[in-house]
Amino acid sequence: MQLAENVLVIEIVPDSSEVNLEQVLEKIKDELPSYARLVSHKTEPYVYGLYKMEIRVVIPEREGLADEIESILNNIEGITAEVIRMGRL
Repeated sequence: MQLAENVLVIEIVPDSSEVNLEQVLEKIKDELPSYARLVSHKTEPYVYGLYKMEIRVVIPEREGLADEIESILNNIEGITAEVIRMGRL
């Protein structure tokens, strides 16, 4: 039996306009654990000339994994990451 999966929608906000979101995306791909899959991303205007990125990550449905992913991403320099939605696949 296959475990259920959740999709996380995570907002990535740079600390300044100097942060290169393409480089951040590559860092995210490197930092995600093997159980997590980055399935999509998009960049959109945020405030005062800043852009933010929204990513979707699929993880197994287990308690604590969403918090773990958020914590891993918040350790990336120059950004703040927040899970804004989570749903079951």
